[in-house]
Amino acid sequence: MMDNKPEECSVCFNDYDENRLRPRTLPCGHTFCSQCIDNAIKNGKLTCPSCRAEHAATASTQFPISYAVEAFVRKLKNTQLTTEEVVPAKPYEGPTRGISKTLRSMVQEQMSSISRLIVSCEEVMSQLGEYRGQLGDWKTHHLQLQDRLYALVEQNKSAMKLLELEDTSVEDMTTQGEEGKTQLQAMLGNLDTVNTPQEVGTTIDTADEYKMKVEDWVRKCQELFSDVKTVHTSVKVQETIREALEMTTTETGATADPVHLGDSASSIMNKVQEITGEIPQKQLTVGDLRRMREPVKRLVEAGQVLAVQKDQDGR
Repeated sequence: MMDNKPEECSVCFNDYDENRLRPRTLPCGHTFCSQCIDNAIKNGKLTCPSCRAEHAATASTQFPISYAVEAFVRKLKNTQLTTEEVVPAKPYEGPTRGISKTLRSMVQEQMSSISRLIVSCEEVMSQLGEYRGQLGDWKTHHLQLQDRLYALVEQNKSAMKLLELEDTSVEDMTTQGEEGKTQLQAMLGNLDTVNTPQEVGTTIDTADEYKMKVEDWVRKCQELFSDVKTVHTSVKVQETIREALEMTTTETGATADPVHLGDSASSIMNKVQEITGEIPQKQLTVGDLRRMREPVKRLVEAGQVLAVQKDQDGR
C-alpha cells in the first residue's frame, strides 16, 4: 500500500526534520527517520520494517540522507526556496543604514543569486544521495552473486572495487556540497546586515568567492558522476553472472565498453539510467510490480505508478 504521507516516518508517524528525525534511505530503497533506524539496529544488523531485507549496520549515520524528502518537507512548511520563485526579502523600512538605494539593490540581487545557487546545490546533493543509494543496491547484488558463483568471484570483486571508489568519491563530494551550502547561507545573513559602502564591497567580494566555489562544485558533480566505467562494468558483471547461473556454465571476460552519453547537462540519475538501460515506465508489466525489483520499486515509492490495467500482452 502506498504511503499517503511521505513527509512522515512510516514507523513512528512523526514528521521528518533536520535533527533526530532526518530521513535516511536504506539500500533496499525504503526511507525512515534516523531515530527509528537506530532503534531497529540489533547486533550489527538492521531489518527493514517494510520489506524485511537485512542490512549490516551499526548506526543510522551510515545510510545516506534523503535530500529529496527533506526538500519536500520544507516545501510543505512553505520554507523552501525554488528556482522559479525566490521569497523576496522584507521591504526595507526605517533609516538608510548608510547604504544608497543602488547599493541596496546590489545586495538584494546578490542575495537572490545566492538563494538560487543554494537550491541548485540542494538538487545536486539530492541526486548524489539517490545515486549513492543505487550504488549501495549494486554492492548488495554483487555480494549475493558472489556467494552463488565462485568461478566469477575475482571479476565480481573488481566491479565491487570500482563501486567502492565511486561511493567514496560521491561521499566526499557530498561533504563539500554541504560545506558550500553552509557558507552560502551564512553569506545571506552577512549581506542582510551590512551598514556601510565598504562593508557592501567586502561582503559581496567574499560572497562571489563562495559562489564560484559552489558553482565549480556543481559543475564537477555533473561532469564526474556517474562514472561510465563503474556503472557499465557493474551492470555488465551482474548480467554475466546471472546468465552463467541460468545456463549452469561459467563464463568470464565481461568488460566495460565505452558508452556515449547524450546531454552532459542531464541529471546524475538520468545518466545512470541511460548507461544501465533501466526499464521505462511504459514497459512495466504486472510481473514487474509483483517482484518489486529495481527500478520498479523506486517508481512505486515515488508515486509514479498510480494504477495498472493488464492488456493481452500482460503490460
